[in-house]
Amino acid sequence: MTPHQLRRKIKGFEPAPPITLSFQRALIKQGTWSADGVWYRSQKEHWLGWLSEYDGPGAYGRKALVVRSAEFAYNHVVCPPMVLWLGEASGVNTSLIMRAKKAALEASRSLQGKCAAIRKVVPWSKIEELLFNSATKDTSIRAYAIKELLQAVGRLPATAPQSDKLSKGGYETHRDHWIRWLKEYDGPGYYGRCDWNVDARAVYQRLANGRMIVWLSEAAGEDPKLIRRAIAAMKCHGNGRKQTEAKIVRSHLPWEQVAALLFER
Repeated sequence: MTPHQLRRKIKGFEPAPPITLSFQRALIKQGTWSADGVWYRSQKEHWLGWLSEYDGPGAYGRKALVVRSAEFAYNHVVCPPMVLWLGEASGVNTSLIMRAKKAALEASRSLQGKCAAIRKVVPWSKIEELLFNSATKDTSIRAYAIKELLQAVGRLPATAPQSDKLSKGGYETHRDHWIRWLKEYDGPGYYGRCDWNVDARAVYQRLANGRMIVWLSEAAGEDPKLIRRAIAAMKCHGNGRKQTEAKIVRSHLPWEQVAALLFER
């Protein structure tokens, strides 16, 4: 999961769940944390601000243009209420959240030590599992037909600023490539497919062309910052291998995100 994907999930979360609020009061009483002078009104707002600029140095002096995961972001937060809030807001079992709160209050007085105590009880893997399960249970994401995807692609602008700098593989535009690819998907076509009775998501997951995937998201209106991150990761780690590049890009631009832009706006 990328920081941008985590940010999208967080937007729908409860801003001030009870255990996190009581944890903040306990920390203030303990004298190890204070909300005085902070710019945010809740830990939800804190997370949204933190993640919105995670592709650059921002207010926290991060190294620019380094592609990081949501797990990396979670493991490097140095604000105990912020860490606990994500677990509680994500739906981690209440008993675990209470254990994490107790462990943090009993840990060293340093913020790093308290965050580490919380993460030991509530690791990223537990939060990511809950986030993933909530996405797969989302009934608003239905199975779109290939014909619907073709129609959606036809409505998109032929060019997109960042994607146009990438190789188009002999086609005039990435949109032309997509249209050609989808029009012949009900048979073996040029690519010798053996199974074409699938939906739009399967087509997206099988496509071994990271540049086409980038264009689809960019033309559909994806955040330019996320497009830049996907391109940077593809160039840095793809090693010129088509399947690897496509896999990397999809990790930044998953189908559920693209489908929402294409069909649910």
